[in-house]
Amino acid sequence: MATRIDSWIWSIRLTKTRSAAGAACRAGHVQLNGVTAKAAAPVSVGDRVTVRLGGRERIVEVTRLISKRVSAPAAAECFIDHSPPPPPREVLASLPRRDRGAGRPTKRERRQLDQFRSGAMLVLAATALLLAGCSSNGGGDEAGATETPKAGSGPQFARCGGLTVDDVVSMSGMPGLKLAIDNTSTCEWRADAQRNGSVSFNWYRGSPIGRERGTEQLSRDSTQDYEVDGQPGFIAHTEGICETAIAWDADFIEISLASPSSPATGPTINQDQLCGAAKRITEKVVKGAS
Repeated sequence: MATRIDSWIWSIRLTKTRSAAGAACRAGHVQLNGVTAKAAAPVSVGDRVTVRLGGRERIVEVTRLISKRVSAPAAAECFIDHSPPPPPREVLASLPRRDRGAGRPTKRERRQLDQFRSGAMLVLAATALLLAGCSSNGGGDEAGATETPKAGSGPQFARCGGLTVDDVVSMSGMPGLKLAIDNTSTCEWRADAQRNGSVSFNWYRGSPIGRERGTEQLSRDSTQDYEVDGQPGFIAHTEGICETAIAWDADFIEISLASPSSPATGPTINQDQLCGAAKRITEKVVKGAS
């Protein structure tokens, strides 16, 4: 019997409750083999599951299917953990936290938060300039001040990156794709409910690309530099999956292609063709932005 992904990530204790697992899937924070997963998506042994929760990304490989909550030692036998190390405790302790039950911030609180962030950015910039000046005055190698990446500096993208169903079908070489997910940050085209062939567009704001690249380096066979119109990024692939990402300061887009697969022969699109399609789609999105 198939095991749903929301049930599995709850069973192995990645989320505290089953409802939290379903909410993570609905928010687009769960990926199955590099593709955004719905709560009902079935998982199989050998699949890679990525879950972003609480400011941390967990990457696990399925080794055993379960659908009931088990103890931590038993859960550890159901997956191989490929997650990057968590941030140091000092960093976590420094993050501001809102009191439980306080509700959403008011307009006044949001203005105060914006002012705090602006002040913190000025302090960071001043510190960087001071350190650079000290380094130059000390007679060592001169170092310029490092600018803090800014969120929201990227271009404006049309819905789904400006991609249509005809675009993704013709450029990916995957007939039968249909738009299955369509929101302000994610669009995904699938050939069927089991994602046997898919293309996705993701737009991340305020999330530096370096963290995403580190994750891909841990989970893909190859990760290389890649750019479009002078904007830096990377391309990563493993058998049957190819992903590209292009950055603007602390914003970036990600295009992910998963080849249709046959139980007998595996992916039906070879890796070079798949990554070539990923590049064509990425270039169309970047060049079509305003």
